[in-house]
Amino acid sequence: MTRPPEFRILTNRAGSTVTVALYGELDMATAPELDAQLQRLRGEDGIRRVIVDLRTLTFLDSTGLETILRLDSRSREEGYEVVIVRGPRAVERLFAVMQLDRSLRIVDDPAELG
Repeated sequence: MTRPPEFRILTNRAGSTVTVALYGELDMATAPELDAQLQRLRGEDGIRRVIVDLRTLTFLDSTGLETILRLDSRSREEGYEVVIVRGPRAVERLFAVMQLDRSLRIVDDPAELG
């Protein structure tokens, strides 16, 4: 499968926080790219928080969601925090249906984190 040309991942590190902003569709075709990027981050020293910004994501399927859940699971094992920035309604709906807002830290804006 080829990935849609509009999918992009932008990462930005500020101190011990890494923000991973996702653009386009996170699905079966693009989730491996995100997973590879997240694996590269695991090799960096001093990361205490990973913010996954979904605000510009247009679509999320179960494969993309599974990638995010694996990140959250690894974070608990490895001692860093994962924060999800709420996406648009179509993306957020999957989190609500799965009741993941109960187990994941989800914010409306990364500025809330201080």
